[in-house]
Amino acid sequence: MAAPAKDAKKAKFEEDLEVEADLEGDVEAIEVEADDSGSSTEDKPKAKPLRMKVSRAKERALMREFGIDDTALSEEEVNKRRQELKTLIKMGKTRGFLTHQEINDHLPEKLVEAEILEAIISMLNDMGVAVYEQAPDAATLLLTNQATSTATEEEAEEEAEAALSTVDSEFGRTTDPVRMYMREMGSVELLTREGEIEIAKRIEGGLQAMMLAISASPTTIAEILSLADKIRAGEMTISEVVDGFVSESEADDYVAEEDFDEFDEEDDDDGQGGSKALTKKLEELKNVALDKFDSLRGHFEKMAKSFEKDGYKSASYNKAQQGISDDLMTIRFTVKTIERLCDVLRSQVDDVRRYERELRKIVVDKCGMPQDQFIKTFPPNVLNLKWSEKEAAAGKPYSAVMTRSLPAIQELQQKLIDLQAKAVVPIDDLKGINKRMNEGEKASRDAKKEMIEANLRLVISIAKKYTNRGLQFLDLIQEGNIGLMKAVDKFEYRRGYKFSTYATWWIRQAITRSIADQARTIRIPVHMIETINKMNRISRQHLQEFGFEPDAPTLAAKMEMPEDKIRKIMKIAKEPISMETPIGDDDDSHLGDFIEDTNNTAPIEAAMQAGLRDVVKDILDSLTPREAKVLRMRFGIEMSTDHTLEEVGKQFDVTRERIRQIEAKAIRKLKHPSRSDKLRTYLDNL
Repeated sequence: MAAPAKDAKKAKFEEDLEVEADLEGDVEAIEVEADDSGSSTEDKPKAKPLRMKVSRAKERALMREFGIDDTALSEEEVNKRRQELKTLIKMGKTRGFLTHQEINDHLPEKLVEAEILEAIISMLNDMGVAVYEQAPDAATLLLTNQATSTATEEEAEEEAEAALSTVDSEFGRTTDPVRMYMREMGSVELLTREGEIEIAKRIEGGLQAMMLAISASPTTIAEILSLADKIRAGEMTISEVVDGFVSESEADDYVAEEDFDEFDEEDDDDGQGGSKALTKKLEELKNVALDKFDSLRGHFEKMAKSFEKDGYKSASYNKAQQGISDDLMTIRFTVKTIERLCDVLRSQVDDVRRYERELRKIVVDKCGMPQDQFIKTFPPNVLNLKWSEKEAAAGKPYSAVMTRSLPAIQELQQKLIDLQAKAVVPIDDLKGINKRMNEGEKASRDAKKEMIEANLRLVISIAKKYTNRGLQFLDLIQEGNIGLMKAVDKFEYRRGYKFSTYATWWIRQAITRSIADQARTIRIPVHMIETINKMNRISRQHLQEFGFEPDAPTLAAKMEMPEDKIRKIMKIAKEPISMETPIGDDDDSHLGDFIEDTNNTAPIEAAMQAGLRDVVKDILDSLTPREAKVLRMRFGIEMSTDHTLEEVGKQFDVTRERIRQIEAKAIRKLKHPSRSDKLRTYLDNL
């Protein structure tokens, strides 16, 4: 009865190690061994593996899927390849020739390609080894002088070794970024669920060490409280500062069994319901965070009073500081907030080190104090202004120069005193806080790097579904990696979800946002892209149900939007077309050649207008100068604008009635067939 139970346990464990997406199968998981001899070993829990191995066959299949057929060779494969090439070169140098069949028989499968084969044959020819389709006879060898060019066994051995280095550099390495990326990615084993939790705990431990160190610095606590004031005043959103909270009731080793359905790739729009739920959740997060910040402010005020009354590191001071640390440990700050707090502390330590370097430069390099003497006497007297005066009066070889440099030395020491007063922490303690913060930051950064590298395959499997959408595959991988890094920053292992399940959404969002933001020639805002996608989904559903595309009123009713807005969205959704798009089979004509230029006049219209201008000029010249000028001014011919009767009358110094009479007389003359027939042709074309 024990054997089936063990088999079931083993099968359940192997099921947990199943690789997701298209990396499923071919998993070489480390088996849980059971000792059938006794029950004592069954009482001891077996350590679950933190890594799982994907078979080399699966790695090569993944590489071939993206057009990359070579993976990183194992040491055994490298040695075997070198031995085959060495044998081939020795044979060629000893005999003076090789055949194509011999080359194919001795080369590994990875090197039997047209370009690589041609390069190897060229290398053999440079070494004096001829390559034939079939073995040549003695007469052919004599004619080509190959019979006398054969080498001894020892010479062939030496030349083969020299040639191998060339072959390794030629075919063992690559400068193609995709190949290099795939090789690097393939060298990292996948994580089991236990491995993900172990790394997540290291990330959390590093962040907690950083926050614990930061909590000992009053300036960083003041910065946190200033952020809280901005949140309360509405100048910042809570999501910019806080990601969530750590509950003490959650067990560290809790891992739930999850059962998730496949996500819907088309469902990128949560709708108004999701937006309202998110707003409510953020409001709850803000209220809880402000309560914690109020508690933090109370401890901070107690610490300030203890500092003024009892001094630094007194019992009451330490108690208040412990309260601050406890409050901070329950808040999960965003990555940007943590970086901001670290920068506040780091800038203070950088100032201390800069002032100390300047002091050392003056005292050691300029004044001539020995380095050992400076290291021995200066650290205990960093803030002692009398130290430089004492050293200057000591009668040492450097004392005279140091006397002249006293103002500069004491000025730098005063800056250190002011900096310590501002930091409200002794300089030595400030350096210790910075050291602990850097150690926590390094531990967290290393763990994040490990988590990211172990999940790069997940980015590949998601990015390949978004090819041919306007971005190249490498760009999609880059954007997906950015989403993966965000997922690592925000992953909460205590919720019991696998990291790949959580990271998938961040990776998808990063890729889809980048496509929406960069793929189009004319950029469209992301929120408008989401509206267009929603409209396209509704349009496809309508087409499937009724067999025809919906019109604007139908879409407006289904999307609950005004019809004019739907028409604008439909206009925006159109993709731009290149003016250089070729038309027809030949490349002589392009789309731009067939588009009307509305800004310029068509050639035929320009010719007609020029002819009409000449005819009008001839007809007006047949009138008297006075009549011609009146008509030109009244109708704006060859002028910028027309004129009223009164304006023309002022020009000729006559009444408007007289101008009307002259105009009527001139028009009667134009109606004469000798003049009107010339204009009738243009009248028909207007």
